[in-house]
Amino acid sequence: MRRKGKFTLIELFVVIAIIALLMAIFMPARSRPRELGKRAVCLGNLKQLSLAWVFYSDENDGKLVNGEAGNWNRLISNPTPPPTNICGEPPWVSDILLQNGNPTTDKRSQEQKIKDGALWEYIKNPKVFRCPAGKINHWVTYQIVDSMNGFQQPDTASEGVWVNKREKLSKPGDKIVFIDVGEVRSSSYHVSYREAKWLDMPPVRHRDGATVSFADTHAVYWKWKGEDTIGFGRNDKSSDGERQPTSPEGKEDLQELQEAVWGKLGYKPGAVDE
Repeated sequence: MRRKGKFTLIELFVVIAIIALLMAIFMPARSRPRELGKRAVCLGNLKQLSLAWVFYSDENDGKLVNGEAGNWNRLISNPTPPPTNICGEPPWVSDILLQNGNPTTDKRSQEQKIKDGALWEYIKNPKVFRCPAGKINHWVTYQIVDSMNGFQQPDTASEGVWVNKREKLSKPGDKIVFIDVGEVRSSSYHVSYREAKWLDMPPVRHRDGATVSFADTHAVYWKWKGEDTIGFGRNDKSSDGERQPTSPEGKEDLQELQEAVWGKLGYKPGAVDE
């Protein structure tokens, strides 16, 4: 006779399948509040960084802080390509050396580089320089964009879209200063002014979007619309390269960021190739 009180193999598989299904349903629901909390902290960090950026300008006759993270020594010692006129100015954070895309210094050394930067005087909390969802062992996860006294792309200064004084800024509520890239990077954040293309890859953060702060110190979360935008940010393992949008939604993502960085497009928008 069959013994009672024991599961058959099929019944066991059914129980396991039910448990797996329930986990698939409830785990995302549990992780969502945690992710929203990290996003909120990130937005708070971006706002504090923008306030420090404004305080620095107020105490330096309206001049913007050097937006090229740690690149001043490189520009002085290696003038090819020619240094911009921010050469020699203390950067907002000092140089955190990278090796194969990873910081070569420990947390304490990275924190010292933060303290050596020009904005430390106005914040003095190393946690503000890092998104809680950033890469492990990366303690500076934000960048200033090129247009805000960062890397000077061709024609951007002569056309008034690259600025080094706050008085030259029009519509500060529309101009990005900081962007969350989720890892340590040197230089400032690059996006093309003259062409419809990404230079640094779009940061895909906090559920397929980007967190940024503006020159009037407000911070927002943008949800990327294009699957190609998300694909570039997720799949390109290098921090830089050149990519063109492949969908109307991806084109919209790129143009929205370009206009927020530069204030206008330096090219005539065209249709995305099918």
